[in-house]
Amino acid sequence: MATVRKSTSDMTSTEWDQLIDAINKLHGTAAAPPAYRNFVKVHTRSMTNAEAMANWRVHTMVDMGVRGVNFLAWHRQFVIRLEQRLQQVHPSVFIPYWNWIDHPRPPARISDPALLNSWSVDRNFDIDLMPSAADVQAVKDRDRFRGFQSALEGGPHNAVHNAVGGDMQNAGSPRDPLFFLHHANVDRIWYQWQGNDPAKNPPNMNEVLQPDLVSVPVSSVADRSNLPYSYA
Repeated sequence: MATVRKSTSDMTSTEWDQLIDAINKLHGTAAAPPAYRNFVKVHTRSMTNAEAMANWRVHTMVDMGVRGVNFLAWHRQFVIRLEQRLQQVHPSVFIPYWNWIDHPRPPARISDPALLNSWSVDRNFDIDLMPSAADVQAVKDRDRFRGFQSALEGGPHNAVHNAVGGDMQNAGSPRDPLFFLHHANVDRIWYQWQGNDPAKNPPNMNEVLQPDLVSVPVSSVADRSNLPYSYA
């Protein structure tokens, strides 16, 4: 049965407990690969290794002359892979989406200082930097995929990373599990946009995403009807 991703605001206490427990079990040297640190390492490479930046094309790095051609497809598969790994711990776990327009502050259950300290996560949240509903609507109004993707990455996506601050502002941003809840919402915006016109696909459908952790063709994640999840 396909996973249904809920909003963080609709999660039960048990669902939060299982998500946090699954994340905890992927930490540490005893965790089987891919462990949580492997996801952090891959994302760090995507933003700091010159070869990876040029070949994976995950993020727009203006100063390096790199465009995030695979920004949405790569992160969609990246979140899927972690979700599936977490489900090896608790089969009913899902990665919820943080709807930062309706609920602009980070979810309380994943913001407890003791919990963040156990993950060695730092934040410096500034709500004034969060995107607005108008910002998101402007992105949704884009009618071509490349323009939509660029506007989403450089606009609301980047704004949330900057607003949360701390680890979310550097290449190792997945160190903060809030990263995945944030990117589930970024993906949900794409998912909704696709619902209006499923034919608006990335121009490089035959390209295989890199590295091995996310190694699937872009086409395999571009069709939302074939995804292993939906959004509530």
